[in-house]
Amino acid sequence: MALIPLLKSCNQRCLFCSAYGREDKFTLAGINKFIDGEAARGAGSVTLSGGETTFFPRLPGVVARARAKGLRVELQTNGLTSAYPENAARLASLGVDLFNVNFPSHVEAVNDRLTGTSGTLGPRIAGVRNLLAAGARVRLTHLVTGLNYKALPEFVRFVRRELPGISYIQFSYVKILGLAEKNAWLAPGYAQAAPWLVKALEACRRGRIEAMVDHIPPCWLGRFAPLSVDYIKLAGAGDLSAALAEKKKLPACARCALGDRCLGPRADHARLFGRAAVRPVLKKPRRAKPGAARR
Repeated sequence: MALIPLLKSCNQRCLFCSAYGREDKFTLAGINKFIDGEAARGAGSVTLSGGETTFFPRLPGVVARARAKGLRVELQTNGLTSAYPENAARLASLGVDLFNVNFPSHVEAVNDRLTGTSGTLGPRIAGVRNLLAAGARVRLTHLVTGLNYKALPEFVRFVRRELPGISYIQFSYVKILGLAEKNAWLAPGYAQAAPWLVKALEACRRGRIEAMVDHIPPCWLGRFAPLSVDYIKLAGAGDLSAALAEKKKLPACARCALGDRCLGPRADHARLFGRAAVRPVLKKPRRAKPGAARR
C-alpha cells in the first residue's frame, strides 16, 4: 500500500515519530499526481499519512480523488480530532475505507510519555468511539516499545472491554526512524518483547479480536507466525514493495523453516540488535487464521 504524506503538522510530540526530519514537499498537485500514478499502475489502495492527517485542509478532495480513481483509502490519525462527535461524523462521511488510529497505550502515564502530551488518552478513546458510532471502520495500531510491551495482553483486554467494534489491532514494533533514532532506548530486544506479544495474540484469539503483527520477524511469534504482515503478504495477499525496501534477511535466516514467509528483520533493527534480531525455527507452525489480512 502506497504511503502519501500530506503534512507535518501534528498535535502530539511522539518520541517515536517516524515523520520527524522527513523532507517531503506537500503540494496538492504532487499529491494528486501520486494518486493518479498509483491508480494507473493498479495499486488498489493508498494510505494517507501525516503529521496529523485530519489537519490537512484539502483532505476531503484528496479522499474523493482517490476514490474516484478506484483506490481504497486508509487514513492514519491519532484520533484526537474525532473526540468531537461532529468531527468524527464529518470524517466518516468522506468515504475513507479504514481509519488507522495510532493508540500507543491504554495507561495514561505511558500514553503521555510516548506522545509527549498530557491528558490525551481520554480524547483518543472518545475519538475511536465516535468514529465507530459514525459507522467508520477502525483499526488500532499499537506500537510495541520498551514502555508498554509488558502491558500488551492487558491492552487487548482493554480494547475488548472499552472499544468493541474495532476491525482489528496491528501490533507494530517501533521503527528506529525519525525521532526514534534519538530515542533508540524505546526499542526492547525482540527476546524481551516477544513472550508478551505472544500472550497478547493469545488474548486476541480468546477475545475474538482480529490481529496482525509488523516489524518483528515471524520467527518470534511461535504459532502466531501466520499473523505476521510479511507472512500474509508472501502468501499472496499484499504489496511487498515497501517491505522489501525496509527489510533484509540475515545469514542465520538461511536455515529457518519460515524462509518463504519472511523478509527478515528491518534494517534498522538488524543494526541495533545484530544477530539477536532473528531466531530461526525448524518447522512452520500449524496454519492459523491470518487475522485481519484484508484492508
